[in-house]
Amino acid sequence: MIKNILNSTTPLFLLLFLTQLGFAQKKEYSLIHSHNDYYKKVPFWEAYSCGLNSIEIDVFLKNDSLYVTHSEDEIIKNRDIESLYLKPMRNALELGFRNDLPLQFLIDIKSDAKSTLQKLIKILKNYPQIIESQNTDLVISGNRPPTEEYTDYPDYIHFDYQSLEPIQNPKTWDKISMISLSFKKISEWNGKGRLVDLDYSKIRSIIDKAHSYNKPFRFWASPDSKTAWKVFRDLGVDFINTDQPCKASDYLSTLDHRLYSTEKKTSIYQPTFEYDQKEINVENIILMIGDGNGLSQISAILSYSKFNY
Repeated sequence: MIKNILNSTTPLFLLLFLTQLGFAQKKEYSLIHSHNDYYKKVPFWEAYSCGLNSIEIDVFLKNDSLYVTHSEDEIIKNRDIESLYLKPMRNALELGFRNDLPLQFLIDIKSDAKSTLQKLIKILKNYPQIIESQNTDLVISGNRPPTEEYTDYPDYIHFDYQSLEPIQNPKTWDKISMISLSFKKISEWNGKGRLVDLDYSKIRSIIDKAHSYNKPFRFWASPDSKTAWKVFRDLGVDFINTDQPCKASDYLSTLDHRLYSTEKKTSIYQPTFEYDQKEINVENIILMIGDGNGLSQISAILSYSKFNY
C-alpha cells in the first residue's frame, strides 16, 4: 500500500526502485496526485500512463448510480466510477501495465457519506483484482463517516484524515492512509517567487507534524506551478497536488538532473577607492537593467546577498 511507503521498515530494494523512477521518498522525492482527474480529456489513462501515484475521483450517489462529478447538477449520463475508473484499472492490471508501481484512488464523496460508501463497497466486490491488489489503495475523502467508525469498513477501504489532532485508537490510525489539509487556510502564496520566512516555517511545521504520525501528507487548494512543485518537494510534501499530471511528472522526475549547487562562495565586491584614495559623495549612479532577468535570477541574487554578507 502507498500508505506504507513512509514506513521505516520499507525494504531497501523498494526504496531504490522508487528512487530510480523519480518518485517520492520523503523530502527527496514526491508522489504526484492528479487533482480533479475526471476533468481531463482522457480521465484515468492520462495520469496512469504518466506514472502518477494518486488519482482523484469525485463521486455522487443518485438513483443508485455512483456518478463521477463534483456536484449533482454536473452529472453526465454514463460517466460513472465503473466506466471511467474501475473498468480501465481492471484492464490495466490484467494487461500488466505498471502493476509494480503503487496507485492510490482518492475517492472524494460529494453525497451522503454512509449510503455512498455502502454503494461503493457493493460495486467494488465486482472488482477483486483491484481490492486484492497490494499496490492499489482505495482512500475515502470528502464526506466521510465519523472517525471512530473507520474500523467498521472492509480492510481494503482506507481514509483521508483532514486534521492534525491526535487519535488515541491505533486501529483507527491503521485505517488512515494519508493526511490532507487546505493550503489556502495556511498561506496566500500563489506559487510565484519565494515563500516568506513566516509562511515557510508555518508550512514546514505542519508537514513535520503530519510526518510525526508516520503518515504521508498532501495539500489541496495549493499553487500549481513548477516553482510550487519544487518548493513542496523540498519541504517534504508527499503527494503534490496538480491539474497538470504529465507536466508535473516530467518536471519532478528529471529535477535532480537539472539542479546544481556548490559550497564555494565568491566574495562580494566592496569599494576600495583605489583610484584616488578619496571617500567622496557619489555624483552619478548608473542603473544596469539585465535583459531577461526573471524571478529565478532575482531570487538567486537575493539568496546570494543574504548568505554572503
